[in-house]
Amino acid sequence: MNNSGLSYSSWERENIALAAVVQCAAVVDKLATKGYADPYQLAASVNPLLVLDPDSFSDIYPNIIDLSYGFRTAQDIFSNNRANTESAVLRYTLGLLHIRGALERNGPMQGRIRNTLATIAPLSGAEASQLLITEAPDPAIEADKLTIKQLAELYQDTISTLSYRIQIQGKSEHLKDDAVANSIRAVLLSGIRSAVLWQQLGGRRWRLLIYRKRICDTATHIRKKLIHSI
Repeated sequence: MNNSGLSYSSWERENIALAAVVQCAAVVDKLATKGYADPYQLAASVNPLLVLDPDSFSDIYPNIIDLSYGFRTAQDIFSNNRANTESAVLRYTLGLLHIRGALERNGPMQGRIRNTLATIAPLSGAEASQLLITEAPDPAIEADKLTIKQLAELYQDTISTLSYRIQIQGKSEHLKDDAVANSIRAVLLSGIRSAVLWQQLGGRRWRLLIYRKRICDTATHIRKKLIHSI
């Protein structure tokens, strides 16, 4: 369902971008620890990266409801009662926000990333349901695999060369699997893109601590708004 018709305040848009970062972090954690991720969450996490010249906020996140996992996880990690099980997600989230700053200071790398992204097709979504497990020669599935591989290679050629790197923790059998590792790199790259937008909308790392409760409450409010729009 397309929820782009709903209106959002500037603060809510900032937190939608933050939820997209958090969702990327949570999907990475799930890939690293479980070896798989929900295909629709994967597509919703990756595809905003491939919107290069948006005319509006809704062009980047056309289906806000697809970020529900990010909002739900944001509620968990920014609540006063957050569980230790979310510590990795919070660490990845903060890492993505940190890399955003390093990328912002590297104009040539930004240009290289943008030029390469212009040649990559978005994930199909529905066909991505077997992205990590199928060997079937379905054209749509093969196209999605190619997208993930291209994004992973771009991440390795650019972000991985920065001095700061996000250390991913998980099960070794998953981290050594090429398909899983490629998906992790692709999602991390997209998380950085949403972190860039979050900063452009007014997001600052220090505000994550001071406005923690407000961020949690906003995530709750947006989720309710989405549910009522269905």
